[in-house]
Amino acid sequence: MSDERREYFRIDDEVVLEYRLISEDDVEPLVERIQARVPDRFTAASSFAATSRQMAHLMHKVQSQSPELARCLQAIDQKLNLLAQLFVTEEIHIEEQPTQEVNLSAGGIAFRSQQEIATGSLLEMRIVLFPSLIGILNISRVMHCERINDDNRQFPWQIAATYEHLRESDRELLVRHVMSKETRRLRSERGEI
Repeated sequence: MSDERREYFRIDDEVVLEYRLISEDDVEPLVERIQARVPDRFTAASSFAATSRQMAHLMHKVQSQSPELARCLQAIDQKLNLLAQLFVTEEIHIEEQPTQEVNLSAGGIAFRSQQEIATGSLLEMRIVLFPSLIGILNISRVMHCERINDDNRQFPWQIAATYEHLRESDRELLVRHVMSKETRRLRSERGEI
């Protein structure tokens, strides 16, 4: 990964990862889809999560004025988030998808691949984070591809890619996800969980 992308904290994680090679001609319509204000079934959970974060300050005000109304609004928000998670699981057929170990940050991702992917290649990438079941759609550029000689013969190629087109709200979700995972890992190491 380039030095400028290393500004983000990185973790090892397990995600559902789908990707496909795309051409420069595919970029513009895909960027329009990524940036669309109306989410599709795959990005609904990430859009809902971003909206929930934006509403947090208002919910705090409502909580102080009317705790019953706040609980009702929180329940509605939870129901909508569950519905959005269902969309993600159906869209990507999550029960049929194995998770994959990756190295993840808000700036890019490293993962193992069955095939070599040329440096500079563009990928349409769909990532599902756990346990939130948030789907993140982005366009990434392969920065590095190296054959690794280890016991993993099924996935011999190590790919490093940076996100070229990613909604800023999804980048924020990635930052929160990475920090949350790291916090849980550190607590677990200290025996706090």
